[in-house]
Amino acid sequence: MQPSHDRTVSAVPSTATPNINDGTVNAIVKVDNKVFVGGTFTGVTDRGTGTVHSKPFLFAFDATTGLVDPTFAPNINDEVLSLQPGNQPGTIFVGGRFSGVLAGGWSKLVLLSTTDGAVVESFKAAAFNGAVNSIKQFGDRILVGGFFTTVAGNARNGLATVNATTGAFDPFVNISLTGHHNYPGTGTGASSAVGATELDITPDGTKAVVLGNFKQANGGDYDQVVMLDLTGAAAAIRSWHTNRFDDACSYGVFDKWVRDVDFAPDGSYFVVVSTGGFVAGSLCDAASRWETSATGTNLLPTWVAYTGGDTLLSVAVTGTAVYVGGHQRWMNNPDVRDAAGQGAVTRPGLAALEPGNGIPTSWNPGRNPRGVGASALYATEDGLYVGSDTDYIGNYEYMRGKIAFFPLAGGATPPAGVVGDLPTDVFFPNSTVSVPANDVLYRVNAGGPELPATDGGSVWAADTASTSVYRNAGSTANTIVSNTFTANASVPASTPLAVFDDRRFDPSAAPEMMWNFPVAAGTQVEVRLSFVARDWNYSAAGQRVFDIKIDGVLRADNYDTVAQVGYKVAHTLKFPVTSDGTINIEFIHGLLNPAVDAIEIVRTSAGSGAGVAKRSYNGTTAGALTAVGGVDGTVWANLRGAFLVDNTLYYGMSDSNFYKRSFDGVGFGPASLHNPHADPRWDGVLVDERPTTVMTYNGKKVAMYAELPNVRSMFYSNGRLYYTMTGQNALFWRYFSPDGGVIGAQRFQAAGSGVATALENLTAPSGALFLSGGYVYWSRTDGRLIRRAFDGTNFTGVATAVSGPAIDTVSWVSPGAFLRG
Repeated sequence: MQPSHDRTVSAVPSTATPNINDGTVNAIVKVDNKVFVGGTFTGVTDRGTGTVHSKPFLFAFDATTGLVDPTFAPNINDEVLSLQPGNQPGTIFVGGRFSGVLAGGWSKLVLLSTTDGAVVESFKAAAFNGAVNSIKQFGDRILVGGFFTTVAGNARNGLATVNATTGAFDPFVNISLTGHHNYPGTGTGASSAVGATELDITPDGTKAVVLGNFKQANGGDYDQVVMLDLTGAAAAIRSWHTNRFDDACSYGVFDKWVRDVDFAPDGSYFVVVSTGGFVAGSLCDAASRWETSATGTNLLPTWVAYTGGDTLLSVAVTGTAVYVGGHQRWMNNPDVRDAAGQGAVTRPGLAALEPGNGIPTSWNPGRNPRGVGASALYATEDGLYVGSDTDYIGNYEYMRGKIAFFPLAGGATPPAGVVGDLPTDVFFPNSTVSVPANDVLYRVNAGGPELPATDGGSVWAADTASTSVYRNAGSTANTIVSNTFTANASVPASTPLAVFDDRRFDPSAAPEMMWNFPVAAGTQVEVRLSFVARDWNYSAAGQRVFDIKIDGVLRADNYDTVAQVGYKVAHTLKFPVTSDGTINIEFIHGLLNPAVDAIEIVRTSAGSGAGVAKRSYNGTTAGALTAVGGVDGTVWANLRGAFLVDNTLYYGMSDSNFYKRSFDGVGFGPASLHNPHADPRWDGVLVDERPTTVMTYNGKKVAMYAELPNVRSMFYSNGRLYYTMTGQNALFWRYFSPDGGVIGAQRFQAAGSGVATALENLTAPSGALFLSGGYVYWSRTDGRLIRRAFDGTNFTGVATAVSGPAIDTVSWVSPGAFLRG
């Protein structure tokens, strides 16, 4: 169990950790302002000073400075496997394979002083005849899991309790773990010790989940996982059973394949991670969530997050995220082995999953090389520690020898996930909308971040990514803020001066930098291009000279900012254009590299076009249709469903692409391609499987992209993206993360019913789809709005037509209607 966080941690590691020189990390714990690390290593080096410390198996460092504590010098002679805060201030419990920490029997489980590592002799653990793998205190007891068969001479197979104050044997737990998960007893196959390897306890101390190499608990069928009830006079096996851990995954390599478990901070669920290789339909090489309150047999997980055949070794649940570590290359990858299948997103060695559905969030620091993997995850009140057997975070970006700390400060607060609910406004794209002159169609802060409008209009869209829906590839962003500048009268008052801090330049003439903005044919616009020379390398006339073409016509010949207005003077060129359907702006090399600071396209004539309108609806009465906007060249007729979450509009188009843009109920931000399966940091980077590998970390679009030409409506609710498809008598759904916009690779469905004319039939959907008050509403191609009871997974009862041309004269036909919360 980890502390609760209100956000994901930063993706940039702190410098307040030392470098571990060898081995691997098994366990981490923080007591006061010291961090204690256990594993198989022998030495540690201070960051910055380079001081090398001989610290076999266990050491401590200052959480603020990251410097190793030389006075903490325990006498540990073998691997440390588990660490926990002690039962009294200034102490830690240590479990592992070691022996002889102090003469007289202090072995396998000891209580140490956090000051110098000396044994606290008031606690002397009962003798275990095998390794102590995992320990957790609850009340005045410690639950101990390991590879032992006796404790203080008492028969105890893999599980036991000792007194937390004295260490004396406590008979409270008498649950025998027996049988190899995989190994049959003779013949081929991997064989390892039987017993508990990992365990966790709910925060109220009433329940425990135990993982390990076993098939039975007290003779009952509890393969690899068992839940305990800790509330009675003696521990009991809780009525919780699943057969999802029965598979014999990679039996020649692994005798058991579960690897770690962690309860949520509120104890309501726990997550299990595993190894085992790719076995279709199994829980091997995956993370799975389980509800603590569930009882019965053959229970199923709430969700499963697949890697595609890569091991997960560790898990930490903080409420806002489920962090998983291992040597995985991808997440959201259920269909293929050792490759990126449909839906795969790059998450090398580390990932943060949505607690509600297991979909990866946008958090993606990565670990390359990945090694055996991230073997320990430990959350504190102020961040997350990661222990592993490798030395870098990112793609060789941050040298963090086998331990790294990601601070909570600088992390991202998860999206609220606000969606529309009745009564509210329903928005209808592809409606005819009148627009005034001086309507802003596009604003781009070239090479820079998003900037707020200074005139109450549209924001200036960010242009920091290497690719853009409006621009070709090959250009580079640049920032200069080290000198001051002035703006001449050509710069519109509505242009924020911050656009001149960043620019996009084109280092190569093959191809030339080209921007393409869809604008309805015949629309009269003014194209505004803003420039400033702030770089000393281009401070004189004749140093940066280029041509500008718009729609193939030369509009500026041998343009030179310094020659035109001077060094460190911002100005704006303005060109009247009548659109032919797309405004094409090309910057052509002359001397050195063309550059532009900002682009704005403004309508100069009033008119009408395809945009977005809205009507109110409360489940009974629909209001009149009123114009909103969106007449910006978007071909709304090609829409294939849309949904709005937290003022971000996601929508599919007939070109099999998803797009997104901001929408606050009044104005639309610029559109951008939405493809979370492409990651500029990792695309093209070779995986570190072997020296001759040609495999890269590239992800792969989810199959829903290919479905988009047939999709007719979408709606998001409670971690699920629902949608309909023409000709398909079903309501489909996939998991979805509003944080990173990742769509689940697995498709689920609730079947419709009846013949094509039946109201319950979904083969002829139109663009409206939303959930409200225990019902799902969808529109048909005949304009009617249908309502049917729906619990989020299954239909019940009969369908009813609640609105339509023959009912209230309202037509619900749309290429993608959406609600706003």
